Amino acid sequence: MVKRKILASQISNARSRNNERQLEKELSKFFGRLHLQVQSNLEEYWNDDLVNGQVDLIIKPILDSHLEYYKVILKYVKREYKLGQAEATRLVRLMNKGYAFKAEEADLNISDRFNLFATLRGAEDDLLDRIFEASLGTLMRVDNSIKTILLDGYKSGNGINYVAGLLTRRFTQLQTWEAKRIARTEIHNSHNTAVMDTYQELDIEYTMWISADDDRVRTYEKGDKADHRILNGEIIRLGDTYSNGLRYPGDTDGPLVEWINCRCSNAPYVVPYGYVAPPQKQFKESDLIKIK
Repeated sequence: MVKRKILASQISNARSRNNERQLEKELSKFFGRLHLQVQSNLEEYWNDDLVNGQVDLIIKPILDSHLEYYKVILKYVKREYKLGQAEATRLVRLMNKGYAFKAEEADLNISDRFNLFATLRGAEDDLLDRIFEASLGTLMRVDNSIKTILLDGYKSGNGINYVAGLLTRRFTQLQTWEAKRIARTEIHNSHNTAVMDTYQELDIEYTMWISADDDRVRTYEKGDKADHRILNGEIIRLGDTYSNGLRYPGDTDGPLVEWINCRCSNAPYVVPYGYVAPPQKQFKESDLIKIK
């Protein structure tokens, strides 16, 4: 079945997984270097009369490193965006074997349509803006958390060694599971943004939510706050939202619990000949209406 081929294609994209792992490693190294810089400043500026100015000097390397952090994210996001474009193009070719994009365009050579766009320049510019703002937001959150550790540690009177231990714990989190979460979220979001941009460029009318179909998929049965197993196979018009409020898997404009660490994908969908879509915004194949 075509749908099974699409699912296999989406979950076996080794290049995307490798991209995610490489980004995770670079983020871990980045936060490791940042830890050393902040630790060095702590030893230089910490004293018994700590004031806000000294705290700012201790955490100064964090926001000073924004450009470096942005470039790390950007390198892999741009690479993944191009992979997403290629994946979407391949999926649309697969889905349109035997179909036209629209009835009135049945005589249009499909290869000509794929040559209508090369880089989706405006879409890429929007992506770069989002990455810049998101990277700044991440470092501001890190900045605030480290500042809180310093101030709370000073007020507790436990001394520099105690504070240094808290900083090590926080940066260990950043170097491990937070680096992994950031990498997965950024790669997945960039891939699916490219997929959606390409679908729009190619006039795809419907998309279908495809879950990763393994034990890690979030479900209410496991106590998760979202359920992507029941979303599997749900269909919407391009641009509408699925029943969980997302336009596509990884859509960061939707609820956090729905997109963070999400591994689902978004496939193009063509209503079979002899059927029409039902009136509701979200539906499944079993809801299609047969035409006599």
